[in-house]
Amino acid sequence: MFHPAEEIIGEALRAAEDKPVLDWFRTFSLDAEQPSFAASVLRCLGRQMSLGTGLWRTELVKAGLDMDDVEIRDAAVQAAESWGDRSLADVMKAHREAEPWLREYIENVISDLGE
Repeated sequence: MFHPAEEIIGEALRAAEDKPVLDWFRTFSLDAEQPSFAASVLRCLGRQMSLGTGLWRTELVKAGLDMDDVEIRDAAVQAAESWGDRSLADVMKAHREAEPWLREYIENVISDLGE
């Protein structure tokens, strides 16, 4: 699925010569005051291949999973699945998810990343 914001994010990343743009995206995607917007940004970030460093992606997914809002947690899992970093499987294994449907999704993504 393509979202028009993906093009804007891609342009911002290409135009940025230093790290602040990643900090902005992190802030937007973890905004508990606007969880639907945050989740949308996080899903769009997940569709950007090789975004930031592996460590940056890992920290973003971990922070997303730590959020109270289930939509943001779901978006974090979707981003992890899209990026496909094996290190993200460890982050998801350490997470204790209360929502059964999301817990099942996480288990499936962990399995896929382990292959």
